[in-house]
Amino acid sequence: MNELIKLGKKRTLLISTSILLVSIHTIYFYHVVRPEIDSTKLIQQVIRFLLTLGLLYAVYKGKKWAKTLSLLLFSAALLGAVIAVATIDRPLINKTPLFVMIFVYSTAIYHVGFSKSYKAFFNFQNEKE
Repeated sequence: MNELIKLGKKRTLLISTSILLVSIHTIYFYHVVRPEIDSTKLIQQVIRFLLTLGLLYAVYKGKKWAKTLSLLLFSAALLGAVIAVATIDRPLINKTPLFVMIFVYSTAIYHVGFSKSYKAFFNFQNEKE
């Protein structure tokens, strides 16, 4: 495994961790401001989190369908965050989580879609099979 592949592996793990942390943050702050937990919404969010985890695992393993799907979903999340920043009438400090989402998802799109290190890691993962 050369240095470019190792860098791709490391960045893939870091970006995946960042995406999962954004997801956990979203789930937590949805429920912390409510007087009681909405169990139906919590179940939906946990299922979404597990699907995200599965997708990120498939991206790590070098599955082409997962790469394509993740780029589509990351782009939708990025677009949603940008629209939310532009339309939500709140103080700038309250928009900080949205700026974090914009940074994380744009970094993920760059890494999975265009990064030479991910391409090298992706090819390495597919050569093992």
